[in-house]
Amino acid sequence: MKTLLYDGPIFDGRHLSPRGAILFDEKGILALDPPVKCPDPSWTTVRLDDALVVPALVDLHCDALEKCIEMRPGVHFDAEFALQALDRRLAAAGIGTFCHAVSLADSDLGLRSPDRAAELIRTIRRFARSEAATVRHLVHARYEVGSRRGARVLLELLDEDLVDVASIMDHTPGQGQFRSFEAYERYYSGTYNLTREEVQTMAREKRELRSEGWREIRRLTQRIVDQGIPLLSHDDDTAEKVRLVAGLGACGCEFPVTLEAAREAKARSMAVLVGAPNVVRGISSNGHLSARSAVAAGVVDALVSDYYPECLLQAPFVLTACTGGSLAAHLTKATEGPAKILGTRHPCGRLSPGRPADVAVLQMEGPWVRVSQLWIGGRKVYASGGPAWKRGEGSLRPVTPMEKTASA
Repeated sequence: MKTLLYDGPIFDGRHLSPRGAILFDEKGILALDPPVKCPDPSWTTVRLDDALVVPALVDLHCDALEKCIEMRPGVHFDAEFALQALDRRLAAAGIGTFCHAVSLADSDLGLRSPDRAAELIRTIRRFARSEAATVRHLVHARYEVGSRRGARVLLELLDEDLVDVASIMDHTPGQGQFRSFEAYERYYSGTYNLTREEVQTMAREKRELRSEGWREIRRLTQRIVDQGIPLLSHDDDTAEKVRLVAGLGACGCEFPVTLEAAREAKARSMAVLVGAPNVVRGISSNGHLSARSAVAAGVVDALVSDYYPECLLQAPFVLTACTGGSLAAHLTKATEGPAKILGTRHPCGRLSPGRPADVAVLQMEGPWVRVSQLWIGGRKVYASGGPAWKRGEGSLRPVTPMEKTASA
């Protein structure tokens, strides 16, 4: 059945038109601004008014599934149950293509061990092919430098063609995300309830494996690049580190810790990805580079939801209100921007004839944007039953943490 959305603003992944129309079915997008005066009565027609049509969002990095499986430390739920619940959240957040970030590291903390990660990745792939999935589920394999078992498992996953995006990360304290041992201890003691002695043992083991790990990583990254899989680098903190990963074939720098690293990545034609939760909150959870500042500096190509899927929908509107720039430019960071990094194997993030009909309709009245309807592959998978916001009942610009402090 054909669907016609008409008489409202449409963003195609690059450009925002104040009034337009889109016609699509399950075979794909048929036309933008079709010359239709009298729609076929068999079509589904929706008049948009002030609702905004956008491509379904594209999220290259989120570890929310881990949280859905292990809601509390040591309290686990069935992975397929968690996937189904998360799938519905993603649809309501307008996300059409979602990359589950799954960590491969020589550790038994939570779900982050190679064997558990491999099992989870295979479960994700089965779910993605099932009728229970409403959005597109992909795999982002995160490899921890120095992980011997992780390298072997990742190679097996690559052999089975189970990886869509890969990244290399180094969580050794003293650099990257954990620029001090104190930051490293706060995270692991708080997240996994470890003692100081246990954290010290982990840190010592990571330091012992780090040099050898970086010497051996070229073989693994070459395999990733040869298979045409996008390779990203995680938490880069210096220009030197960016030069190193660029030499390994990395095409993206995700969550740069410093503006220096982000600028070096741009200078080397690497995409820069920042966290949408950082944008929405106005501050990094680790005290690192502000995503809003990185956007204002003109170095950001894509937004990722990191750990909170709903933030991806809000971030472009927050950026428009708080940092300036056009809404279209910021929407691109959640649609065509990440889609370009993902590559041609997974066409998404753009509304143009012949492409899959992954289409979201957004209601923009009120303090926060919401999804009213979502189609994936031309099939409606979500419709909101909530009341529409009345004009004038709020602002799209949220109160920032600084403003809350000032008004207290």
